[in-house]
Amino acid sequence: MSSTSNAEWIESDGNTEALPPPCAKLLRLACILVAFLIPLKLSLTYIVLIPLILLWALSSSWRYGVLAGTAGERAITVPLAFLLLSTSLSVITGIDPAHSLSPLLSLIFFAFTALVFRDYGNPYFVPLALVTGQVIAAAHTVVSSAFPVIPSIFLGSVTESGQLALSTLICLGLTWGKFATVRDSMSPATPRAAAVCGTIALLMLSSFGFRRDIHIDHSALLALWLGGGMLIFMLVRAAAPRTQGARGLLTFSILYLPLLLSALLLNLKRGPWLGVTLGIGVLCFIFARRFLAMIIMAAIVTAASVPPVRDRLAVSYDHFTISGGRSTIWRIGGELISRYPLGIGYHNSGIMRKFSLEIPEELKHFHNNAINLAAESGILTLAIFAWFIYATLKASFRRPLSGLHVAIGCAFISWQTAGIVEYNFGDSEVMIIVWLLVGLLLGDIRRREPSITSR
Repeated sequence: MSSTSNAEWIESDGNTEALPPPCAKLLRLACILVAFLIPLKLSLTYIVLIPLILLWALSSSWRYGVLAGTAGERAITVPLAFLLLSTSLSVITGIDPAHSLSPLLSLIFFAFTALVFRDYGNPYFVPLALVTGQVIAAAHTVVSSAFPVIPSIFLGSVTESGQLALSTLICLGLTWGKFATVRDSMSPATPRAAAVCGTIALLMLSSFGFRRDIHIDHSALLALWLGGGMLIFMLVRAAAPRTQGARGLLTFSILYLPLLLSALLLNLKRGPWLGVTLGIGVLCFIFARRFLAMIIMAAIVTAASVPPVRDRLAVSYDHFTISGGRSTIWRIGGELISRYPLGIGYHNSGIMRKFSLEIPEELKHFHNNAINLAAESGILTLAIFAWFIYATLKASFRRPLSGLHVAIGCAFISWQTAGIVEYNFGDSEVMIIVWLLVGLLLGDIRRREPSITSR
């Protein structure tokens, strides 16, 4: 097992031949800024991302297109191109092409985010910026649970949970995967010092939570305890190289992971809970199997002992069978798939209300990625989407293992697991992170493989 070196992570900038050095540097900085803004405000993200995509398109990068690059890149970009093509064709055969056109153009336009980050996304600073922005939003969620008078500033709980299903795995995966194999380079006192600092920070957070004038939710306290404890054990086992960047990343992770897990629990979204648990389990299986039992026990204890989590899980079946709930919309989805095998057209799921007055007017999707894709864009599109997910996971877990690749692969597992009970493929704030991660994966593959195109 191998991990990406510090030089690769910090100094590699992807393809910068398409623009003069000052412009290329500007695009790289814009990629970092976009990653930071995604968890905070979509409007601010678009202010930077839309010009970024347009500037990329105006450069010579567009000539390489979706289908160019190395063999490893094509294994991912080919199914992605077919996915967008199949979705576009479903609009033509759908029931309301005019209603589908604008969302389709938006989907295609922002899918180019993957190619932008392939060419200009730094594989060290972009994930770090993404997680940093996510932690700021998570801190707001945790503090709001203590002070309900604080107004909502960032994204709602549904979108934040969908993003956390991805970014939590990136935070943990980068740290774990990057440092799990280099313990010989550190002083024996380093993990002890990290454990002591982590324990002190954890005790401070816990004592803060027990102050009577600040009513932090018990689930937040338990999440802080679990997250801090897991990181302490991880840092005792793992070893950090004696570099400022490595120590900084470990310090960030000690502070970040407890907040991310706290926000994940406080949002009370069951799909992301399951996705993150499974993703962390896969990560443990790859890098540290001795922690697998601890992760399983932590999930069981959380589900059994934290009242909000326990109560939320206890009513899962009732919520599934409730009037207008998932049992109803999934049944309608199955009927639409059998009636329209080519799909009713992208973004046309609102038609389901015509089949049952039980469905709330605000419900516009099927709360399931597979059903939504098959109902809107056809069975063929669903098969192509499965091809795209398989290709991405295959590239992520290909040996020699990379911390970046494995983190992205586990994030995709978490994303699609959460997608069993929600339509996160249709959430713009979540999909931008997906395209970003695909781009980072493509860029890292390009650096590792000889190009098959002539530049």
